[in-house]
Amino acid sequence: MFNQFMQPYQRTDFHLVGEFLYIERCTGEVLVQTERGEYRLKKGAQVIDPKMAGRITVENLGEAGEISILYGFGRYVPPADGQQVHVGSMPAMQIAQGQRMAVDVVSQPNVTVETMPPMALAENQSIKVKTLPDVTLADNQVVSIKHLPPMELAANQQLVIASMPRVQFETGQSVRVSATNPLLTKPTGGGGLSASVLTLTDEGATFAANNRRCHVVVKAKSTNTAEVVLAGGFTLSAGEKQKIEATCELTFTGAVDDKIEIYEVER
Repeated sequence: MFNQFMQPYQRTDFHLVGEFLYIERCTGEVLVQTERGEYRLKKGAQVIDPKMAGRITVENLGEAGEISILYGFGRYVPPADGQQVHVGSMPAMQIAQGQRMAVDVVSQPNVTVETMPPMALAENQSIKVKTLPDVTLADNQVVSIKHLPPMELAANQQLVIASMPRVQFETGQSVRVSATNPLLTKPTGGGGLSASVLTLTDEGATFAANNRRCHVVVKAKSTNTAEVVLAGGFTLSAGEKQKIEATCELTFTGAVDDKIEIYEVER
């Protein structure tokens, strides 16, 4: 079972063993890419393919929320309305990085915890704290703060920042800089690379929009039997490739079962 809290347009991979894939929970649509093609699926949709096993890429096309995918052999039949499933025991469960679990607490008197054993966080784990009592730091103690809520300074207040972590700007953001000395900059480039293969059907094929995309390199597979048409006009012969600097959705048409190789560079 795949279960993860995902942001809009977040992509992640997992390894599927089986021949069916069932969307149990999502916020809108999810884009599922297999080694044999890709699918846009909603909650309750199911794909059955005897050769589906392998690397699966999932992209959340809806709002931020929990994405839950069931997979296995045969065909999945979800419980009908009103049916109940009783679970007597479960194996140990480990929550992966980025996953969340909602817990319903039965109404009971408040519980006070006076002491707790030392707690160590694993790499990349985090704790979200909404409120804290007054804290006094001892000599030479240091607190590292990575994120802060919006802050407004009152009249005559000042904030001194000795150092800051690396800052990354989103698309469209800018900072005005003035300097008396020459200012050296580096050309912008991508921070991530992913590859995928689309297989043309009677309806063609689509490659989802991605606001974090720098560019894509689109290549018509050398074994194609006909030209691939991009966006209804631009054609690619077998083996031909083209670099496209756009974040929008890309549409392709051509001969059924012909393939397009796509290399996407993200910021």
